[in-house]
Amino acid sequence: MARPDVVITEFMDESAVEALRAQYDVLYDATLVDRQADLLATLVGARALIVRNRTQVNTALLEAAPGLVVVGRLGVGLDNIDLPACRARHIEVIPATGANALAVAEYVIATAMVLLRGAYLSSAEVAAGNWPRPRLSGGREIGGKTLGLVGFGGIGRLTARLAQALGMHVLAHDPLVAPDDALWARHDVAPRDIDALLAEADVVSL
Repeated sequence: MARPDVVITEFMDESAVEALRAQYDVLYDATLVDRQADLLATLVGARALIVRNRTQVNTALLEAAPGLVVVGRLGVGLDNIDLPACRARHIEVIPATGANALAVAEYVIATAMVLLRGAYLSSAEVAAGNWPRPRLSGGREIGGKTLGLVGFGGIGRLTARLAQALGMHVLAHDPLVAPDDALWARHDVAPRDIDALLAEADVVSL
């Protein structure tokens, strides 16, 4: 069995894979995540592993990859990666921080608009050829509403900026950011404890 430098176990954009192949011996097989024995065998000589959120980077996997020096995560959540075990083996874990921030922020705003308008609840009826005018006429505008963000990291800050551009007032709760931190004023966002946020917000994003 070939022993590549880089193993990619889940979907990755083909152009990005080809960019890696120009410099490294790469094995890209998005089915490896479902074939644990093959995955472990493939990792014997690998120096880098690239995953999404299904591949479990646990002790068993790390023991099968003694030469591993880096794990790349196509996304930002690290729940599927045993960070202490990686640190103990001096394996660097690199998430794609910020890569999908705008997409997520736009999705939050789009979903809020659809839910406030009530359009989503009528989509099946419209698709069937009907037009439930009374129900759709009761929709609410997003401008002037209050958005509550639970968490105020990079995505939360970008979401706040988009919401403010549409005329929303933004509150946020983040236990890792002190209430007197200059960050709040810099983004024109009001800090709240979680109970106050839930009481005041028209829309809540987790």
